Amino acid sequence: METCTACGARLGPGPACPACGRPVEAPDLSDWRTDTAERPAVKDVPPAPRFPLYADEAPAPTPPGPSGRRRGWLPWVAGAAALVLVAALGAALLLGGSDDEPAPAPVAESAEPSAPPTSTAPTTPPQPTRASGGDLRRKPEPREPEDVTGSVSVRVPATAPPSQGLDGSRTAYDAGNLVDGDRTTTWRMRGDGAGSQLVLQLDGPTTVTRLGLVNGYAKRARGPRGGVLDWYTGNRRVLAVEWVLDDGTAIRQPLDEVRRVQAVDVGSITTRRVRLRLVEVSSPGSGRAGRDYTAISELAVVGLPG
Repeated sequence: METCTACGARLGPGPACPACGRPVEAPDLSDWRTDTAERPAVKDVPPAPRFPLYADEAPAPTPPGPSGRRRGWLPWVAGAAALVLVAALGAALLLGGSDDEPAPAPVAESAEPSAPPTSTAPTTPPQPTRASGGDLRRKPEPREPEDVTGSVSVRVPATAPPSQGLDGSRTAYDAGNLVDGDRTTTWRMRGDGAGSQLVLQLDGPTTVTRLGLVNGYAKRARGPRGGVLDWYTGNRRVLAVEWVLDDGTAIRQPLDEVRRVQAVDVGSITTRRVRLRLVEVSSPGSGRAGRDYTAISELAVVGLPG
């Protein structure tokens, strides 16, 4: 805004000063475009547009310093305090609406039954007992019945005298042939042995499960003239026996005329002895191999010793 050069009053739009009446001289603008001329002030230049156009002018930046930093976080503190106040009022409205006890919160039902509580206390495994000698006694493993025939001794009612074999060797018919595991050897006695009894002595108390025998002289051989000699059909065969154990158990067993072991189940009976009674015996054979002897080639005892 221009002022009067005479009185200093602010000039108006008229040609003279409103205070002293002195005419206002118009400025000389003839050379304002030259580099040496003094440029007149531009009046009422519109300000540069702001973005957005409808926003107020941004406040002046806060000068740095302690007061400026305090004005930066004070609005945040005020906002947080307002939020705390609103939350406190809401909690008061919810909790102060009734004097009754609050209902327990509903528990969601599980589709699966809950597992029973388990104890977290450590469990101590059972310790094996220690024998006086320092060895640990462990529970024995279950055993299967086994063939104990080799430890059996046999007492027989009679024994036939020895004879001479085809090769000229001596052949004996002792009781030991009953438990040697060789079917070509035999025990035999003269004549019909029906009613006789053999006693099998076990090595100790044994839980017997099966008993059996080969019921004749199972040997077969070729003679000097090329013929086959069959001692099974030549001697008498045992056709029925009865096994008797220490507890009085008696098991009758019929037998077929075959050269293999024929066995019978007796359950599980603990015994020290087994008596073998000859119930029925066949007639003697005929021909060159025919002999009047009652013969048994093998015995079989299966069980658990001890």
